Amino acid sequence: MSSGWAGPTLAPGDLQLRSDLQLLNDSGATNIPMTAWPMAVGDVHAALSNIELRSLSDPAKAAYERLKYRLRSEMDTGSFGVRLGLSGAYTPRIIRSFEDTPRDEGEARVELNWLGERFAVNLAATYVANPLDEDGLRPDGTYVGVALGNWMAMAGWQERWWGPGRDGSLILSTNARPMPGITLQRINSHAYKTKWLSWMGPWTFTSFMNLMDDERVVEDGWLFGMRGSFRPTRNLEIGISRTAQWCGDGRPCDLQTFFRVLNGNDNRGANVDPEDEPGNQLGGIDMRWVLPRKIPAALYMQWISEDTRKTGAQLHQWLQQVGIEYWGTIGDVSHRTHFEASSTTSRLGSLGEGSITPNFAFNHEIFKTGYRYRGRSIGHSADGDSLSYSIGSTLVQSAGHSWNVTLRFMEINRFGQPDLRHSLTPTPKELTDLQLSHQRITRFGRISAGLGYSQFDDKLSGITEKDTTGFIQWSSQ
Repeated sequence: MSSGWAGPTLAPGDLQLRSDLQLLNDSGATNIPMTAWPMAVGDVHAALSNIELRSLSDPAKAAYERLKYRLRSEMDTGSFGVRLGLSGAYTPRIIRSFEDTPRDEGEARVELNWLGERFAVNLAATYVANPLDEDGLRPDGTYVGVALGNWMAMAGWQERWWGPGRDGSLILSTNARPMPGITLQRINSHAYKTKWLSWMGPWTFTSFMNLMDDERVVEDGWLFGMRGSFRPTRNLEIGISRTAQWCGDGRPCDLQTFFRVLNGNDNRGANVDPEDEPGNQLGGIDMRWVLPRKIPAALYMQWISEDTRKTGAQLHQWLQQVGIEYWGTIGDVSHRTHFEASSTTSRLGSLGEGSITPNFAFNHEIFKTGYRYRGRSIGHSADGDSLSYSIGSTLVQSAGHSWNVTLRFMEINRFGQPDLRHSLTPTPKELTDLQLSHQRITRFGRISAGLGYSQFDDKLSGITEKDTTGFIQWSSQ
């Protein structure tokens, strides 16, 4: 269960929240970066404060009112808050999109939070019945933070989602549980005033260092990440991301090694000797462009490189994602519909137009557990060597109730030799998946429920497996 609105940041997971924020951004009412989660509450609050209500359409005005209502408690400093949550799931979903759904069969959660003028504390504990990763008591969502001017420094367990994708992110998603770590994040995304950098428009930056404390071939490694997002025009948002696994038992952990990671000098046989290779990196770019002339649609892409060649500036081994969003209204219901295609098969070339490299994506020769945490891919939930198509829609009623429906087809682990490191299947399988969920705001709290049907086709044995999934979860706020 996502910590959602607890404290100074907005955690990923709430599709209605994302839809409301995106509607205001796409209509031009606000102009803030929205492709890196968690988002700063202060940035959203400042953007909403500058809106001229007379200029809003009825759907945008309804989204504005819902956001203002939900922000009200978040800006109440000096008070303690308590939040409770319960969830149950029958065959928990193995494919995790932006939507927050139960990870295990049963979860009970309690959060205590306090927000001051400069400090924020959120203490969270989740008890899990029959945990898949054998971790029955989890601190996920716990953090402490301090504001340092226009920056927030935080320590704890935070979920992240980087990129414009709705069904997956190639570099950092909520598919895996959050790791313990430290974070530095810009609060207000206001633009530079200097003529040299003002062209960037509103921008934000975040960086973290997380401990990979699960059972691994290389124990106690670190995951470093940094991302910048900026909006040179109101119709265009650009994000640049980078992550790196490094350090750990038996591996160099000094500052010189970290600087090699930053400089991209970490490719055996190219710019460093094999015995001195410091880490495993991913990096790339994503864009989201709203079509001109008030056409209610946006195109987006994410290109992530699994490695570098010679120097950090020359990228190859690309993973690719493209998508389109369309939004509008049906009566008093607003909708946001997407089609998204993602390939997690590594391809050579300057933009991934070359030959494929099987068993390469999310794997590494030194960090043999790969780009995974507690048995789940840190990037796209389909893991490596997969092709995913999804079409889905979020529908929001004026009262704030929402519906989400997604149909996806995946070719999973489709190339190369059997890969036992793959988090979903060691051999090729095809997945057809239909998921429906509904969220309601009641006087007793927030209630969401979902149903789904999945069919796995094993390409080697010819065996077909069918599963029905379902969940229900409640939160007191």
